Amino acid sequence: MFKRFVDVVASAAGLLLLAPFFALIALAIKLESPGPVFFRQERVGRHGRPFRIFKFRTMTVAPPSGGVPLTVAGDARITRVGAFLRKSKLDELAQLIDVLRGTMSLVGPRPEVPRYVAHYPPEWRERLLSVRPGITDFASVRYRDENELLAQAHDPEREYIEVILPTKLQYALHYVDRPTFANDLRVIGLTLSTVFVPTLPSPTRMFGMNDSKLWVWLDQTMSALRPRNRAVAMAVDAAVILACWHLTYLFRLGFERWQPGRPWYDDYVSLGVVLCYLVFLALTGVPRGLWRFFGFDDFKRIALACLLAGTISAVAVLMAQLTGVARAVLLLHPLFCILTLSLARMAYRMVWEQARSLTSGVEGEPRRAIVLGAGEAARRLVGTIHRRDGWTVLALLDDDPAKQGLRIGGVTVQGTIADVVLPHLLAGATHVIVAMPGVAAERRERAIELARQTGLAVMSVPPRMEVHDAPEAVPT
Repeated sequence: MFKRFVDVVASAAGLLLLAPFFALIALAIKLESPGPVFFRQERVGRHGRPFRIFKFRTMTVAPPSGGVPLTVAGDARITRVGAFLRKSKLDELAQLIDVLRGTMSLVGPRPEVPRYVAHYPPEWRERLLSVRPGITDFASVRYRDENELLAQAHDPEREYIEVILPTKLQYALHYVDRPTFANDLRVIGLTLSTVFVPTLPSPTRMFGMNDSKLWVWLDQTMSALRPRNRAVAMAVDAAVILACWHLTYLFRLGFERWQPGRPWYDDYVSLGVVLCYLVFLALTGVPRGLWRFFGFDDFKRIALACLLAGTISAVAVLMAQLTGVARAVLLLHPLFCILTLSLARMAYRMVWEQARSLTSGVEGEPRRAIVLGAGEAARRLVGTIHRRDGWTVLALLDDDPAKQGLRIGGVTVQGTIADVVLPHLLAGATHVIVAMPGVAAERRERAIELARQTGLAVMSVPPRMEVHDAPEAVPT
């Protein structure tokens, strides 16, 4: 029930905020080629019920050759606008309509066409179809370049059915068996960081700022921690909370009734609501959190503060018998605040990481590692490479129960060594580093073997080696 509530609020807010952008996409599609703005295709939804999915049209209006519902990179039917929409994944945003309709969710296994659902193993089919399909999932992150992979195959459909689809189903089963809100947030975060961001044009290429001092200034400014930063953060939060109040009214009443539908005392009420939120944000420690290190713990504090402040504000308004304030606004405002405050911090973190990578002189693709071990070698390794020279350590894994949940160098110990093969940990990772130089050779070999099973690049810290920088970790 809570997941569906979040889906409705988030999709409605997204459709409202993105409406002007959707209009521009629709105009570009219509100007380049005749045909509808949306591409509709039958997919299999929850409990096997078919539905027609929404996507922005990226191809000329023509049936797929041979009736195969696959599109590979370089397909001649893909338009120029369509190529951009596909590369940036913007064509998928139209599925917010499906989320609002209830046929899809924000996060969940991607819906397949009936042709490929027929290839689901019978023992898995019921479980896989027991949840609403989603716009994104762990498999979407893993196969963000699926079209390019299929284009390289001699028989794209056979490659999809025999290689890609079974892996996707493993990811889907993992999600179905662990339907937690934390997993949903992780999927959304990974999608934003590994699907959307890398495909957008680099600001340095767009504006010729490769050698600009702007990124150096941004890195130094955003990395600085001064007392006044908390005051600035609270001022920004206050502006966001106030904006969300008006946005909620806009969502509830529409453009025409937005101002006339508000009572004369609403501005005073909104200021009181903002003050209430700031108090609870301060009590939960939100202003003390560094935006450049925004994570799930910070999200939980924001959510707790907004829900408490929203409840107190609603009770105060109702007790004061301020009947002009819309009840829907009191109900939805905390949700709008949670989403907007979190997205603001996430955007800040992305900009800072971009500035940090550019000022470090990093070239090529970023490297995201899972480190096996949480001892002294792992601590040194994290302190040396994390957020430096293009490296990001996503998680630490260790078999010591006492270390579970600990944060070492800003990175959390998220499970045991055997968990390295779990899809939700692998999603977005590029390397596995075995940092267990002091353990018995048998345990170390077992860890290396598990690391190899992930299919990622494997590196290890040799026994008794002092870690000074990333290149000294040797490939395995």
